Amino acid sequence: AKAQDGAAMEMQPLKSEDGGDGDEKDKKRSNLPKKEKSVLQGKLTKLAVQIGKAGLLMSAITVIILVLYFVIDTFWVQKRPWLAECTPIYIQYFVKFFIIGVTVLVVAVPEGLPLAVTISLAYSVK
Repeated sequence: AKAQDGAAMEMQPLKSEDGGDGDEKDKKRSNLPKKEKSVLQGKLTKLAVQIGKAGLLMSAITVIILVLYFVIDTFWVQKRPWLAECTPIYIQYFVKFFIIGVTVLVVAVPEGLPLAVTISLAYSVK
């Protein structure tokens, strides 16, 4: 096909360096077995999952403790009754506690992964 400026442009699929089409090369790659993880990669993956579970557990404990502290302090120590007009305020407190728990979970995973890599590398050097 000719372009407007007179230069010829062809619309063909790109050839790989060995002369074959890219599709044939992709088919060859798909038949190869996937690379297995190294021992260190497997341990890091396992440790990352454990850090995620520990972060989830800690965030759940944080939310439970905050809710119990609020309920005990407000309704038992200060002896305030549950008023219907105060229900939206109580719900706001519970939502804040839930947000704090999610924050703990979100921060725990990225902060724990570099520590996990450092510790596992230190043990692997030994």
